[in-house]
Formats: sequence, structure tokens, C-alpha cells
Amino acid sequence: MNALVLGGTQFIGRALAMELVARGHAVSILTRGRLPVDYEGLHARYVADRRNAESLRQLEGKRFDAVFDVSGYGAADVRPVLEALRPGTETRYVFLSSGAVYKPFSVPLSEDAPKGENEQWGRYGTDKLAAEELLREHRSREGFALSIVRPAYVYGPGNNLYREAYLFDRLERGEAVPVPQGGTTTQFVHINDLVNLLVGIAQRAPDGETEAFNCAHPEPVGWPALVGASAAAMDVEPRFKEVDYRGVMEPREFFPFRDCTYLLDVGRAARLGLAPAIDLREGLAETYAWYRRARPRLIDPKMNRVEEALAAG
Repeated sequence: MNALVLGGTQFIGRALAMELVARGHAVSILTRGRLPVDYEGLHARYVADRRNAESLRQLEGKRFDAVFDVSGYGAADVRPVLEALRPGTETRYVFLSSGAVYKPFSVPLSEDAPKGENEQWGRYGTDKLAAEELLREHRSREGFALSIVRPAYVYGPGNNLYREAYLFDRLERGEAVPVPQGGTTTQFVHINDLVNLLVGIAQRAPDGETEAFNCAHPEPVGWPALVGASAAAMDVEPRFKEVDYRGVMEPREFFPFRDCTYLLDVGRAARLGLAPAIDLREGLAETYAWYRRARPRLIDPKMNRVEEALAAG
């Protein structure tokens, strides 16, 4: 398979490109050139701003069996790429969207569930949905196969967002983790499971159709259980404090996840044999081993009231 990864130097894009190389595919990546490539085996590296049509002219005339778009957040990111590549019937375009495109609901959502504005996710969700809609429009005219993947929270080695590393940081120091009170449950997906799904659906022959896949480990997880699984991976005692934050502060001011139900039905991926299988404890153990080796220096500027939340809780 001749594949192009839009991304390739951070977390999901990097893991995807490395897995494609390991499976023997001819892999090219497109990035802005701000970060080094710390792995070998690429067929080509294109340096461009995906929103800049002029810088994308180097893609004109290139043909790929699969295009993996893991760095597009909205229609403005996707349109210039489509205009430069003009994918045809020989190409499958795999777009990494998000479960944030669904309207709020309290049960696991299938791929056909209502989509639209979700106040918990704001523009992130509506922008992803706009990108999906633009891709569908182009697919109907140009005939390429389109696969849309909507993951839950992605975690694992290499995560450049301050999520599981935040939990590890506090627990290593013996500090309590403030968590939102209220019994919210959500789902997670390990990076390896997400990559396996992305590659698996791309390896099928293009058929000119549009398909969507949710991606999440099916186990619902509450915030205390998340801290407990992190502590188990570290072999330390779990320390957390539930915070009644409503009317006082926003949960993202002291916690790295949105405090909302976020459950996805993954039956469609399961029927292809591509459902996520790495449970949270196993995945966090692998992630903590990476954390100990890499000691990532991460920050989330939104979390500026952590100690205040502990005091108020």
C-alpha cells in the first residue's frame, strides 16, 4: 500500500506512520517541519502547511492508495488537501474525526446517532463534523472511498496532551488527584488499538462508499476508577478527592478531561475484527513504562485551579 499520513511526528500520526512502515507499506508523511522525524523507513517527507494551497502544490499529481488524515480539525484544514490531491476511485481517504460530533446522550452511541452541537465539546465537535461533511461532498463527486473514525479519549505512549502524565505526576509525588463529583463515565482507547483500526480499514479495496467507525474500549470508566487504574499501573496507593465544583469552577480548570458522559458503541468495528481490545489497566501499565523512560514535560494551561479545587472539595 502506498500511503500518505497527514501528520507523522506527534502521538497518533507518529504511531500510525511507524506501524505502516513496520507492516511493509510505502509511507510518506506531510508535516509543517517543526518537529524531527525520530524513526526510519519513510518513502518521502513533505513539509507544508496544510492550509496553504501554494505549499501543497508539491502533492499535485501524486497518487496514494490510502490517505490518513489525522491532523485535520475542520473544513479549512481539509479543503486545500482535497484540492491538491484530487483523490479518485483508486484512493481510500481515512479521516480521524471524534466522538465529539455526536449530540449529548446517556447511552453508548452508534455511528448513526444524531450529530450536531454538543455544549461540552463546543467548536471542536462542530468543526470535526464540518470536515466530515465536506469530505462526504467531495466523495460524492470524485468517487474516492471515505472512512471516518470517531475515537473516544486516546491515550498511550507518546501522548503529547497532559492527561495520563498529569495523573502519573501527582501520584508519583504522593499528591491527591481532584476529580469531578457526580458519577460520570466515559471510555478510552489505547493508541495501538486506534492505529490497528485505522490501518485495518484502509487495507480493504476502495469501493467509493462512505463508512464511519466508532473506536473505544467498551468498558465504561468513572473518574475514581481512572485514578485507581493509574495507581495500579504504578504500584502506588490511589489518592483522589471528589470535587463538587458546580457553581464554583469548571472541571477543566482542575481536571484534564471533560466531565460528561462519552460512550460509543463499537459493534461495527467488532464485526470487522478490529474492535479495541487493550483494557485500561494493561494500557496504562504500558503508558507508565513509557512515562518513566521519556519523562515528558507537558503542561495544560487550562488546569490552573488544581489546588483550589482540592481545598474547595
